[in-house]
Amino acid sequence: MIRGIVFAFLPLSLTIYFIVIWRLYLVPDSGSANDLVFGRAGANAIYYSWFVLASVGLTFFVYAREGVEDRMLSQPKWSALDPKHLRDHIRVDGWLGAFKTCVLHRGQLSSREPTSLTWTLLGLITLSGFIGLPLSGLTMEFETGYQPSGSSADAHPTVVGYTKENWNARSKFGTTERAFLRWKESSRIPPPPGDGVIYTSLGIDRPNLPGDGVFTKLPNSLPRDAGVSNLFIAPQSSTGAPMDGVSWGLLFSYNCSVITKLSDFTILRHRKNSTDPSADPWGYEVLGGNGTIEIYNQTSTDARVKFANNLQAVAEIGYHWPYRQKQQTTNIPPSSECYNPISIPGGPEAKSIPYPGVEDDPQVLEIILWQNLTSSGTGSDFVNNPPALNFSLPSTIPSLLGAYTTVPRSNSTPATPMSAIGVQCVSTSSVGYATLSGQSATFSQFQPSDSTPVESATTLKCAERLSIGVPHLLFSSSRANRESEWLSAFYGSVGRFSQGYTRVGTHFIGNQVPLQSGYLQAEELRRSLTRGFGVYAMQLAYNDGVGYVDGMGGWREISEFVNGEAVGYKRDTVLVQGIVPPGVVVVFLGAWAAGAVVFGVMFYFRRWSEGKSYVRNVGT
Repeated sequence: MIRGIVFAFLPLSLTIYFIVIWRLYLVPDSGSANDLVFGRAGANAIYYSWFVLASVGLTFFVYAREGVEDRMLSQPKWSALDPKHLRDHIRVDGWLGAFKTCVLHRGQLSSREPTSLTWTLLGLITLSGFIGLPLSGLTMEFETGYQPSGSSADAHPTVVGYTKENWNARSKFGTTERAFLRWKESSRIPPPPGDGVIYTSLGIDRPNLPGDGVFTKLPNSLPRDAGVSNLFIAPQSSTGAPMDGVSWGLLFSYNCSVITKLSDFTILRHRKNSTDPSADPWGYEVLGGNGTIEIYNQTSTDARVKFANNLQAVAEIGYHWPYRQKQQTTNIPPSSECYNPISIPGGPEAKSIPYPGVEDDPQVLEIILWQNLTSSGTGSDFVNNPPALNFSLPSTIPSLLGAYTTVPRSNSTPATPMSAIGVQCVSTSSVGYATLSGQSATFSQFQPSDSTPVESATTLKCAERLSIGVPHLLFSSSRANRESEWLSAFYGSVGRFSQGYTRVGTHFIGNQVPLQSGYLQAEELRRSLTRGFGVYAMQLAYNDGVGYVDGMGGWREISEFVNGEAVGYKRDTVLVQGIVPPGVVVVFLGAWAAGAVVFGVMFYFRRWSEGKSYVRNVGT
């Protein structure tokens, strides 16, 4: 009876156990991101238990099969054809001989003696097990991955970054200055600390996002030249492991595009001509005080010689700054420029409105850049080995040609109309709490925060919103002096650095003349502003992972803290699918189990007539 139970139910039990392993441990998780491997706990125990059970189980099955074979041969219908076939069942090498007869002489049907039905059926059942069990070892393998940390107190991850409480502890201009240094050197947009993750909203196909795979490998980073939509960045685990749960962070979107018609601008369409007596040469308010236009002029000799002696430029930048005019005239605290309510003065009717967030209309940043490249002072009579100049400048704004002219080098040199290119960027951003999934690198249930604490409303301690910080970043070097050199930052942000050329007749390297060989193109200007948004967003969230100067001039370190609302993953060995698909093994094990159950029930749990007949025809 024990043999019958083993024969009938051992293959079935092993098959069921393998299917459980397959579905729980070997099914690739389609929701995982960043090329990370996630698995369940107990990978070692599962793998080695299967190895032991499969090895021992096969031995026990062969032992139990002998009992079924004996019972089958004792019945006339299943008995051996003759003594030779009986030896195939009894002798140790009989199964090998029968197999050789069956397989190696397949082409000699007339000379091959038929094998008994008993041997054929039991052979097929046994062969299925002998193929399926060894093959199952190739369906699984070990890999280093991540497992849930569990629900203990140690499961809460230690993270690095800002919290809601210290978001505004830094100097307002400190974030802008650090971002400016990153932006103007065309260096990569800094990724989150460690193996940092940038979270996307649910349903986003991360591999198809722009940026050549920056969202599929760790650390994630923002694309250099493309806009983004609904990304969430939060404090990162100090160990680099993913985490699940609720976290504070920044939700943002931005996108920039080239503009070739003045009427397509939102703010700069309201610009004033430079000859308009009501136009301030440095800037003015439009849209009822909700938009500002600033003017930066780089036509003076002092500014040119610091970057490119053969290039003059003027820039007009327009951006949304809600109620800036009313705030400045009534000394509204600077925290209104950050992720805090915007105070609206008006005596008894004074009020505060929420800052423009992700659910509001996008904030606009626009820039028009006039340029003029000249060959004057670049010839072989002026510098050694002069550059070849490229005067091509497509995608200009025809209606703005000549809105600014060059400043003549001498009285004999006429002023030249300057050509204009333009870019418009739209952005949204909010701070708040979101639910994170470390496995899929997604966020959900974002709850925006209406305000961020400030230590003092009269200091410059707060982090400017994305829509205001980026305009300040672009001209960070010229905010104190509008006539100082600023064009080099735009060229440098896309890798277009000026080249020094030695004057004719001199060998003193300090007497070199900086020259540019071509215009900054409209597409390059778009890329430059796109990088500006990416760099500033990362500075807002992480400050390059280093300390910062607070609003009082003191130095602070970004401290680690435990996120009690999140659960981390631990790095450990996980079980993953091997080179053989588990479904193939299930076919063999299924046939093995089905055959064993059928024959086990038929010959062990069914009463047969007495009398044994191992051979049908013994007289031959």
